[in-house]
Amino acid sequence: MKIADLKKNISELIYKQILETNEINENCMLLREAIARDKTQYEDIKLKNCWTQNEILYHDSQLWISFNELLQINLIHEMHDQSSVDHSDILRTVKVIKRNYYWSFMRKTINQYIQNCYICQRSKTFKDKSNDLLQSLSISEQQWQDIVINFITDLFDLSEYMLRSCLESNHTAVR
Repeated sequence: MKIADLKKNISELIYKQILETNEINENCMLLREAIARDKTQYEDIKLKNCWTQNEILYHDSQLWISFNELLQINLIHEMHDQSSVDHSDILRTVKVIKRNYYWSFMRKTINQYIQNCYICQRSKTFKDKSNDLLQSLSISEQQWQDIVINFITDLFDLSEYMLRSCLESNHTAVR
């Protein structure tokens, strides 16, 4: 597999971050050393299908994404939110990312991201059976005396909040 093929679906910035982190991350260095010593396992990671090429770590044919949560979230964000995938479900997002990338607990990280994705949650159909038919309200017999209108202004952008909450929930789940 050529590294250049991996950057087709992601931005140049994330591509560079992946390669840089893969080279300098301490855990990746320890994994490369374990692979060089022909060890079969490093901590909870089985090294059976891991290999290196030009100091870059691979699992099967996928590029290894280091233990950097922010980098993983940024990659998921780019792959999940791109127009060709358009906020697909968890299984499809895992499939798209798994074609070229790998990290431990990938499915769990992607699951948490999609559960916190504002657009996905907003467009999700609820499958509750407890929702009954709507009941109409009674019509008032009296004349109205006052009408109150609340104006909501200066709403903040939720995308940064959602990324932050996803990172926080991922961070607490890993502990």
